[in-house]
Amino acid sequence: MHPKLKRCFIFGQYANILFLLFALFAYTYYWSISRHNLEIVALEVAAYTVETGGFIFMLFSLLNFHKIVRHRYVMKTAMLIYLITEVVIMILDLNADKISFYHSASMGLNLWHSIFSAVICFTYLALEPKNKSLEVTIVITEIIILAGMFGVVFGLTVYASLFANAIAYVVFFSVMRFLLSQERIMIDCHGDKAKVYKYKSSFFDE
Repeated sequence: MHPKLKRCFIFGQYANILFLLFALFAYTYYWSISRHNLEIVALEVAAYTVETGGFIFMLFSLLNFHKIVRHRYVMKTAMLIYLITEVVIMILDLNADKISFYHSASMGLNLWHSIFSAVICFTYLALEPKNKSLEVTIVITEIIILAGMFGVVFGLTVYASLFANAIAYVVFFSVMRFLLSQERIMIDCHGDKAKVYKYKSSFFDE
């Protein structure tokens, strides 16, 4: 195993812990406005600060995957698309009062975000196809992600989907770190040395 492979999953784990905090801060911020008509600027600043930190860790994770892991081009491209999409959503949300077509509580946005995230997660199967531990981990992750769609039923904003996403990926990257430490998943990386086996035959011995 590549000595730096765990970085990919550590950075991904840290990124989603920060996204989890962001979703909590953002939900509390909008709840205080709707319930008490109180705008807590410090809470808004904290929310976008931790989200920016999450994007930085996500970028580190992506760069390490590109540098360390062989092939998996579909997965790597999907990770990049996911990163760009989340950044765009943040920018739209920051300018929501100036953009008429963006509504964070839109049913379509919530449903699309959950399904989109589930599709992205599915590409992680490329890490080691037919590995049962990986398959089970991804199924669990997908269930948590898609549970975010229930936010639509309760009329919640897209942050419900973001919250579900963050929990799902924290679980995913945490389990992946465990599987790597137990050597229950093998991911071929750049610089890996192939095992060389020497065979000796006694067929021609006298």
